Amino acid sequence: MKSALVAAMALMATSVWAAPKPDAALLKAATAEAPALTATLQQLVEIETGTGDAAGMTAMGQLLAGRLTALGGTVERVKPLGDTVGDIIVARWQGKGQGKILLIAHMDTVYQRGALARAPFRLAGSPQGQLAYGPGVADDKGGIALILHALTLLSPRDYAELTVAINTDEERGSLGSGPIITELSKGKTAVLSFEPTGYPESLANGMSGTNTVTVSIKGKSAHAGAAPESGINALAEAAHVIAATRDLDQGPGKLRFNWTVVNQDRGVRNIIPDSVTLIGDLRITSMTEFEPFKQALAQRLAAPSQPGAVVTVDVRLNRPPFDVTPASMALIEEAQATYARLGRKLILRPRSGGGTDAAYAALAGVPVLEALGLPGAGYHTTDAEYVYLHAVPSRLYLAASLIRRLGR
Repeated sequence: MKSALVAAMALMATSVWAAPKPDAALLKAATAEAPALTATLQQLVEIETGTGDAAGMTAMGQLLAGRLTALGGTVERVKPLGDTVGDIIVARWQGKGQGKILLIAHMDTVYQRGALARAPFRLAGSPQGQLAYGPGVADDKGGIALILHALTLLSPRDYAELTVAINTDEERGSLGSGPIITELSKGKTAVLSFEPTGYPESLANGMSGTNTVTVSIKGKSAHAGAAPESGINALAEAAHVIAATRDLDQGPGKLRFNWTVVNQDRGVRNIIPDSVTLIGDLRITSMTEFEPFKQALAQRLAAPSQPGAVVTVDVRLNRPPFDVTPASMALIEEAQATYARLGRKLILRPRSGGGTDAAYAALAGVPVLEALGLPGAGYHTTDAEYVYLHAVPSRLYLAASLIRRLGR
């Protein structure tokens, strides 16, 4: 804790005395690197890496290992915990500077195989400039591309130790990689997370914890026409569960809870269903909300609406919330000052309902900065995810400048 506070004070001091103009040589190099980043972005998008896609993870892992090795890194493949598909790609560089920096991003997307055929990588114009479209182009292949090309702008004097970690299960809560990210973060001067930013560009003032709620319902099958009353309709019970828990969602900026998946075993039109599973998404702003939610859910579902129905509830804690500490706020202020020297603005947005691996990094007690990826929109849509390419030089400059300041 003491070292984090010292780091925060040092960072604030450097912001006060920072030069009012950007580093012209670094900005020129970042601008020259932009076309190559766009080419990398297309290469990354055109490898489909939906979470759990073994072939996609293998191909992406090979690509990233090769690129990071070519950049001088010592690459290690780290097996995630449990049955997570795909290795975490970890690369390390030893330098001559002062700070130890960890850069994190994720290669998995929410899109399953076939999404690329429906929405191939493409460039298009907009009033703001050129856009790049494609599955995962913002979340988080833009972040990976930024890391790869920011590395080309650095030299060994910019850090004592630089580590890059790219995992494969962020979109499912990083259950297999979260503890590994925490371990990699220990002892670092800072961790920089390359999730996408919005537009206008912003930084995160905290993000929600992501959790899974599963309700299993057992009923009794029967003929749907001849004797439906002799059965116990698990689907009807599921409808009761949804109705009884609808008001547990507290709205924007607070605890969010929504049912998102319905699974039915052996669904047949003329049979009363005897087994249904509901899966819900729970977002919490603080760990203090977790147990009260579990208790409220259990109370609502204590008595089934149909005699004989069996309702089993499981609430699983996945990724913790990410809270901005004073040391992390110093990083935010440093990033804002760096961007201001380019004549650009980084707003500080309120706590987001999204989850982040920055939360796992923060468990190590080190300063963490989130949302250093490319600005974009349409995350988690089928064909409308895009990034703003005009921002690439500025985002490269920001990433490289932060690493230099922290590392030197």
